[in-house]
Amino acid sequence: MKTKISIIIPCYNAERWISQCINSALNQSYDNCEVIVVDNESTDKSFSIIQSIKENNQDLIVSTAPNLYKHSWTEPVEEALSLSNGEYFTILGADDYIKEDYVEKIAGILEKSGGKIEVFQTPILGVDSDNVIVNGGQKAHSYKNMTDFKEKLFMGCPVNTPTVVYKKQLHSDGLVFWDSENYLGAADYNLYFNLADNNKFIYPFPEWVGYCYRWHPGQSTWGMHRENIKFDEKIKDYWRDKWQK
Repeated sequence: MKTKISIIIPCYNAERWISQCINSALNQSYDNCEVIVVDNESTDKSFSIIQSIKENNQDLIVSTAPNLYKHSWTEPVEEALSLSNGEYFTILGADDYIKEDYVEKIAGILEKSGGKIEVFQTPILGVDSDNVIVNGGQKAHSYKNMTDFKEKLFMGCPVNTPTVVYKKQLHSDGLVFWDSENYLGAADYNLYFNLADNNKFIYPFPEWVGYCYRWHPGQSTWGMHRENIKFDEKIKDYWRDKWQK
């Protein structure tokens, strides 16, 4: 039986792109996936657009979650996971989109691994507001083993966050979580340290499989850069102390 994969779309004020995003998830060639959209108290027209798409796509799962932490997707993702039935899940940014065979390729990677891969990432293709390729096109991360990965963690985040695919059991076991209360939108960076600490390797698949990442001034990454607290350094300091680096 084909592995069921959940596509989770947390949405906050993405009215310009949410339709393209959701439709790209709904139009996947892989026939054993579910799409879950959770609005995070958007103040624009995002939620009405989501509801309109739902009217013509009854299989689309729609919910809402309170917006508690800035630049964070913890609340909507946790809500989506409570509703999901997939063995694996991935989080699609509301301002991004994926090619129609994206999930099919993800499933192929999992199948070829024979269940050995619990977490993996793939390259992104950078696009601008008009879907034009920018920032050199594809961006990938590579590392040879867990030791190499841990070293790279202290140089900066070596993970294309929105492309990560997780085995849901890792979330059920408490190994996948986002500590947004302490780290806001940098919680994913802390998550990768935690996974490494628990010997859970994020396999870096080298080939682009269809994730289009949109660069624009309103994205959460840029918002985190404007914060007074350097959360990345705070996270590094914590793990340097724990790992005695």
